[in-house]
Amino acid sequence: MNNIISDRIKEAMSIKNMKQTDLVEKTGISKGALSSYIAGRYIPKQTNTYKIAKALEVDVSWLMGNDVPMEPKISGILTNYELASISNKLRTDQNAQKLMKIYFEKLDDTNKKRILDLAEALGSL
Repeated sequence: MNNIISDRIKEAMSIKNMKQTDLVEKTGISKGALSSYIAGRYIPKQTNTYKIAKALEVDVSWLMGNDVPMEPKISGILTNYELASISNKLRTDQNAQKLMKIYFEKLDDTNKKRILDLAEALGSL
């Protein structure tokens, strides 16, 4: 079974001249799990997708197969990886949900849109 995340991991590793052992070290993901993702046998869970994107310094949306630039965009407030991490935390933590609501209301329209777009992309996993 092949998948877009597998292809994108391999592409980013090649561009960044990174070996699998480097990625294991940077992400903390086991060698076996990472091998399975790279081979396309398994799709990484959401948290591992974020770890891989951060380690490879690529946009998490790009890694998931979306038609966005490979390089992460930095808006001046939060990177896509940080937004994805927050989104993941919000799914389980009530206090984080309350705090995020406070901060969300303070964001400009561009960053609000980025958060909503990312939440939509995460929902399609």
